[in-house]
Amino acid sequence: MENKKTVYEYQDELGKTIFSKTRLHDSKTFYYEHYKNGIAITGMDGCRKVLYRLPKVLLGVSQNIPIFLVEGEKDADTLYLLELLATTSPGTLDWPDEFTQTLKDADVVILYDNDKTGLQRRDLLCLKLHGNVKRLRVIDLPGLEYRDKHGLDVTDWLTTGNTKEQLLQLLEQAQDYHHKKEHGGFRAVTINELFELDLPERKMLLEPFLPTQGLVLLVAKRGVGKTHMALGIAYTIASGSTFLRWHAPEAKKVLYVDGEMPASLMQERLRRVVAMSDKKHEDGFFILLTPDMQEKPMPDLATPEGREALEPFLEGIDLVVIDNISCLFRSGSENESESWQDAQEWALDLRRRGKSVLFVHHAGKNGLQRGTSKREDILDSVILLQHADDYKAEQGARFNVTFDKARHFSGQAASSFQVHLLQENNQWRWEMSNDQESELIEKVATLKASGRRIHEIEKELNLTKSQIETLTKKAIARGILISHP
Repeated sequence: MENKKTVYEYQDELGKTIFSKTRLHDSKTFYYEHYKNGIAITGMDGCRKVLYRLPKVLLGVSQNIPIFLVEGEKDADTLYLLELLATTSPGTLDWPDEFTQTLKDADVVILYDNDKTGLQRRDLLCLKLHGNVKRLRVIDLPGLEYRDKHGLDVTDWLTTGNTKEQLLQLLEQAQDYHHKKEHGGFRAVTINELFELDLPERKMLLEPFLPTQGLVLLVAKRGVGKTHMALGIAYTIASGSTFLRWHAPEAKKVLYVDGEMPASLMQERLRRVVAMSDKKHEDGFFILLTPDMQEKPMPDLATPEGREALEPFLEGIDLVVIDNISCLFRSGSENESESWQDAQEWALDLRRRGKSVLFVHHAGKNGLQRGTSKREDILDSVILLQHADDYKAEQGARFNVTFDKARHFSGQAASSFQVHLLQENNQWRWEMSNDQESELIEKVATLKASGRRIHEIEKELNLTKSQIETLTKKAIARGILISHP
């Protein structure tokens, strides 16, 4: 059965069709044909490229009518049906100088698709057109959710109930575009400009430590319980449930990239996690990429090729879990900060795209993260898992949970606690309690707040002056005691 198709004709200044773009609806593909001596030739080799609806664009320029520059013929036709003048170019990220020359006397308004390519096209058009057209404005359509691919556009925006009148109101409110403080592709803003930006609210994926666009590091020595904890965090976010002291306000999509766990053990642990959860996930909210399911080695995320290999799995994902750094960032030296630079840029790019990342990493002999400390520079939080002083191997997963870095929260939310994974009557559960140090910190804070002197606290808690001073500093850092000069 033949695919349904739509043919978009591109005409020269005199209205003569010089090439066409045919879109096949079922396969969502398209092809070009150009015409020579009345014969259709597949492709664009040797064919002049022009803007869509060029004769009407030229008429609009002469009459000083705003020209909407969109991504795709469908959007141009949508606006044309509303008696608005719109055009597009045959290539998404191809903008010949001839197009700029065509629009040099035009009032241009850019409407972009809200996805990775759409943002690249918007920036390209601004770079090419700024200072080279009569007027340039960019409209950010409110309410369009960002997607990595196949982002929403002006047609979608109008389909959801918005109107021509609302679009024209946005046009009237739009300020002229300028590179005011842009140098080398970077943009700076004043305080007032920052306050005027309509920025999305930074919500929480997992309260209190993992926000949207958050970067978190989970660290522990081998065998402490990193994967237990990472799977618990990931599944809680995928199901919108509660884990330990933490709560996910709503379910979000998670990609869990495992670098070393046998598939059978991952299956066993996930079954355990699901059984312990107070809510169940919707299908498709927890995506697992694990070595035993592959026909080739897991990607090396320290390389551009490795990071590119993850791209097909990232669309629509809110949280990416990397378990763990040693297995999945194999190139370079773990101790050299330069080796982490590309990984850091990748994490920041994911954050710019609206995603959060949870890195899982091994601890060194000192119990802190292994390798360069540069990893912590951009992080919102660092979580340390450490066996308790009285830990015994037969206890399994029993460890203290400590926030070594807590950028946007403090007080009780940032306090340490102890967890123990227990099995009773063939059922698993997490048992929580305050760890010994946290209890001492709280006691010292309470006694200090009540006006007790150091020698009095020494006697009551059987601690040294040095120990009390250390615990006092930690109490202040956690926000449970106010420092007085």
